[in-house]
Amino acid sequence: MEEKQGYVIVTPGTLLATLKKSGEGTFILNGKTYSKYFGIKREGYRISVIPFNQSYKPKRGDKIIGKIKDFNYPFFIIDIEAPNPAYLHLMDISRYNTRQEQIMKIYKPGLWIYSEVSELSDRVRLSMKFRESKILSGGRIAYISPSKVPRVVGKGGSMIKMIQDKTKCKVLIGQNGIVWINGDNTGLVIKIIQKIDKEAHISGLTDRVSQLIDRELNYGKT
Repeated sequence: MEEKQGYVIVTPGTLLATLKKSGEGTFILNGKTYSKYFGIKREGYRISVIPFNQSYKPKRGDKIIGKIKDFNYPFFIIDIEAPNPAYLHLMDISRYNTRQEQIMKIYKPGLWIYSEVSELSDRVRLSMKFRESKILSGGRIAYISPSKVPRVVGKGGSMIKMIQDKTKCKVLIGQNGIVWINGDNTGLVIKIIQKIDKEAHISGLTDRVSQLIDRELNYGKT
């Protein structure tokens, strides 16, 4: 078990607690709680482990990035890189009195959006009415395992701030593992995202990412 930058990375069979505090990704043996997976430990009333290769499981309040795939009145069908698509109702798009005809001119298949999971029932329902929701125009898209999103953000937002400050790119991370990047160094940021995805479990990640950025930017000047 390794603790780095506020995250505890565990392997299968790691002792998590000497009590029964079993949550997702754990098991109980002789009254103690152990990890089932290689992943990140989450501790609260119960202890859970998020495996590094886990697909996205929507939770209410998640801020995610998705792509409009189709329209089936009155819902837009959104690909959110989960086992099932999400749905965006026409009434959940604008906080203002926007006419349906205006919405249909803007929201078309292929459009990327940053939205919020507002409801979980027989389907995942999204909303564009939270303050930071937006249409994502231009830029490029990258992907990372959802369990590794906290490593891209970093403790207190330290990693993502460093990436944005050094590359001068705007980076928006969905909790579903989709990343939108806009700026002059999008290719470099994609390379950084891929590196974090592969090396999230190895200590010294922030330093390696910083060195990669410096090396790539300096190489471009020679």
